[in-house]
Amino acid sequence: MGGMISSPWRRSRAAPRLPREDDHLFSQTLHRPPQRPRATPAPPPPLEDDDLLSEILIRLPPHPAGLLRASLVCKRWRRLLRDPVFLRLSRAFHRTPPVLGLYRVSLRGVSFAPFGAAPDRVPAERFVLRDPDWMFLGCGNGRVLLRSMPGWLQLLVWDPITGHRHCIRLGRLPSHVRACSTAVLGDPGCLGRRKGSSFRVAFVFTGLGRASACVYSSETGAWGRLITAEAPCDDVRLKTGTLVGDAFYWLLEEGGILELHLGKESLTAVEPPPGSQNFYEGNMQLMEAEGSALGFAGVKDYSLHLWEWVAEQDGTAMWVLSKIIDLDESTMLSGLTLPIMMVPPMQILGVDEGGNFAFVRMVFGNFMINLSNGRGMWVSDAKVMEFVRPYSSFYVAGGVGGGDAGWEQ
Repeated sequence: MGGMISSPWRRSRAAPRLPREDDHLFSQTLHRPPQRPRATPAPPPPLEDDDLLSEILIRLPPHPAGLLRASLVCKRWRRLLRDPVFLRLSRAFHRTPPVLGLYRVSLRGVSFAPFGAAPDRVPAERFVLRDPDWMFLGCGNGRVLLRSMPGWLQLLVWDPITGHRHCIRLGRLPSHVRACSTAVLGDPGCLGRRKGSSFRVAFVFTGLGRASACVYSSETGAWGRLITAEAPCDDVRLKTGTLVGDAFYWLLEEGGILELHLGKESLTAVEPPPGSQNFYEGNMQLMEAEGSALGFAGVKDYSLHLWEWVAEQDGTAMWVLSKIIDLDESTMLSGLTLPIMMVPPMQILGVDEGGNFAFVRMVFGNFMINLSNGRGMWVSDAKVMEFVRPYSSFYVAGGVGGGDAGWEQ
């Protein structure tokens, strides 16, 4: 019988494979065309992102014409730069407003000397109130403080940027009052608002060995309680008070310092640096030092001495001489000769609100001294029978209100 013998080399037939549940998925995968990845929207270029562009523009130096030049780039930039929210954030970012010029007060009246060259120079005519019924007292936080003529019957707070005016009535002063002085405090970040912003005015007067002070609030439209204390002397200088932290400070004629603390509602006397009255012969100025501390600037010949009121750990405080700037060796005086003698040869006129620049008068002009490096810059001619006040504020060229934005009583 010829049976078939299977060869060991013959491939055996494989058993049929049962279908699996995912075969149709595998089949579809093999025959499905490849899918393109879903397109992710590309991020906008940096200059087309409003938030990022605002973060860039907010870091522009707060020069008067800086924002104006940037707004001319395109309509979109102009829209961002004119946005009140952006302007408020820009002021908060820079904190200390730039010095725009000097108020010059003499027997002939008040004038304003702007700094810089066009277009960075602000229009001088917009910063002077042409009204003979009001006398210039000082300025602070972008506002100008004036009093009625004659007598201390009313005070006027004026914002030259918007033209906004706020009139404040004063009560009748006691007959024994020897001297009066004032100061104005407001939020620099709110400057330029058409309707104005809240502020406070401090009024101090001395007489019969006592000092008295009260504070007016524009939010309540009323004066606070009268604060009194003993005073080292009866004469407070006519210079407006210096704001440091939450307190105003005034120099007294005999060298003492008067402190009005707004939060504590207290009026106290502070000793000046030792021997300062005789050494500086009255040629001195209060200022804000680093760290929002009380500072003191005194001039001796051509040297500017800077003091700081330093608090100790035990709660006491003392004056420390932090820096001496010898101006007769600086480049600002090189090659210059004094045409006449002036006593004193250099007189301090004021310090800006941030404590960055001091203003001094010499016979050949008024100079602005950078207190960080001691360099000086001529800013205007000098007149002996005048006093000057530096004015600081945030200003956008082409956006000055000017005129009369309305009175408030």
